[in-house]
Amino acid sequence: MDLSERQTERRPALWKTLWEWVWPIALGCLVAWGIQKWIVGVAIVPSESMYPTIPNPCYMLVDHLATEFHAPYEGEVVLFHWPDDPSQIFVKRIIGMPGDTIVVRDGHVYRNGKLLHEPYLAPGGTKGDYGPYKVPAGEYFMMGDNRNVSDDSRFWQHRYVPRSAIVGRADMVIWPPGKAHRIH
Repeated sequence: MDLSERQTERRPALWKTLWEWVWPIALGCLVAWGIQKWIVGVAIVPSESMYPTIPNPCYMLVDHLATEFHAPYEGEVVLFHWPDDPSQIFVKRIIGMPGDTIVVRDGHVYRNGKLLHEPYLAPGGTKGDYGPYKVPAGEYFMMGDNRNVSDDSRFWQHRYVPRSAIVGRADMVIWPPGKAHRIH
């Protein structure tokens, strides 16, 4: 057997060996990407708008299935495409459900005329008077827990978040470890 015949035999063996390594790695990456995109993902929170519920900065787990199989509920902390620029993802608390009327008066939030009990708020409450806001069918009114620094539904050009824009529920702060906790 001459040299060219030996090189020809080695090439298929080399490609076969590479293929045996590459395809499982590529498949694993594809599966991991799918899980992160559609089941459970990680998000970075860069602002103080949800303090003290979500510290800044931190990483949190996002449950994408929670909002796929169950309707969002009042008080739930969710991630969504910001209505004024859908390329941005925001995290806020659902304050107004479809059909609700939201009013902020004297530092308190009222839903349909009833004062909301909000133990999750940052010190300082909610400064200013806003509303009334009548939440359209199929949409939600969002506010941050740190109301005085939160860019939320009160200030947006498109005030309400459509159900289709909600991408998941904020489940747990995972980093930094000293601040890890479930999000309520």
